[in-house]
Amino acid sequence: MTFTAASAGQEIPRIGLAAVLVVAVNGLGRVYTPRVLPSSLDRGFWLAGSGLVAALAAFWEAASLAVVALSAVLFTFLAVCCRSVLYYALRRARRRGRAAPALVISACAHGRELATNLLSYPEYGLLPLGFLDEADDEQLFLPVLGRVEDVAHVVQSHGVRAVVITGQGQQSVARTARALGCEVFLAPDLGEVIVDFVTLREHVRSFPLLRMRPEAQSRISWPLKRALDISVALTGLVLTAPILAICAMLIRHEVGSGALFRQRRVGYLGQSIEVIKIRTLKPADAHESATLWSIAHDNRVGPVGRLLRKTSLDELPQFWNVLKGGMSIVGPRPERPHFVKKFSRTIPGYALRHRMPIGITGWAQIHGLRGDTSIQDRARFDNHYIDDWTLRTDLKIMLRTLGALLRLGGR
Repeated sequence: MTFTAASAGQEIPRIGLAAVLVVAVNGLGRVYTPRVLPSSLDRGFWLAGSGLVAALAAFWEAASLAVVALSAVLFTFLAVCCRSVLYYALRRARRRGRAAPALVISACAHGRELATNLLSYPEYGLLPLGFLDEADDEQLFLPVLGRVEDVAHVVQSHGVRAVVITGQGQQSVARTARALGCEVFLAPDLGEVIVDFVTLREHVRSFPLLRMRPEAQSRISWPLKRALDISVALTGLVLTAPILAICAMLIRHEVGSGALFRQRRVGYLGQSIEVIKIRTLKPADAHESATLWSIAHDNRVGPVGRLLRKTSLDELPQFWNVLKGGMSIVGPRPERPHFVKKFSRTIPGYALRHRMPIGITGWAQIHGLRGDTSIQDRARFDNHYIDDWTLRTDLKIMLRTLGALLRLGGR
């Protein structure tokens, strides 16, 4: 498309716009989504659509409708041809031993049958090295390399690059394998209802195969989260500097010296960080500071302190934590080590909150889960945010946080 437009003497901005639109439309249509066995005709309608959109952008008001249509058809034809050559080379390389070393979780009948097909058809790009199973069956055609809980050791020691889960209830295995850099697939048994709920799925010889989404940190949009954090934190510090100075003077008059204080919190991947806040109460000692759950109804908090907490102005210094990289604007709220240990033992999924950098605001907070509220609900909301993270979600949470501040939600 770019060559055709350039040959027709089109301006550089039009050519650039056409190229950008091709990438954007194909991205929306998941044309670039990796496939176990890619086909040149995969997402064919989206390919044709991107060609048409690009042709309209490149030749609009500069050529006849026939030229636009011909350019779109030519683009689609060339794209399909190029993909055909590329995918043929890929399948040929896989048949010659370039398939990814894979591990099959569970040596059940379904797992054995799937492994047999993967061995017989290497063009799918997954070469089973063995199973992980609780029982070591010597009659199997592939070795049992360990138990399910040995997944990290087996992946690292055997150079595994893909994990195929055929059993049930293997969430921890899937997350562990993904964290180690493996592609993770769920292979539901034929007829399982989960297949009816998934619109975009793959297959191995008609065995359904669902690809696990990559971690948020490995997505193209992840660096934009950090860029957004820096811009918002810098803007926040500059705009609120006078307010912060007034708050510090008022609270100094109410509680004495030391308007700011640092407190240990548990951050990303369990790392300890120091969170900065405006002091609204002076605890009796370090033990009380680390273990006192809530001061919402503590009589030692004065009117200034209560106002700061009600308006969340006591958290303004945390913009500095964001700039340093220890926090994000949006993420699970940080908690003290004492309570993290306690809740991790008693609340399902609580420890999983630390898969994402902690934040000043979050999905749980905009739904009213702050202060003395259900920890189980908070963990569920935080994990939902992490599992479904997008940059658009962060922007939505920021806007809703502004609305909540204007309503003086308090805590």
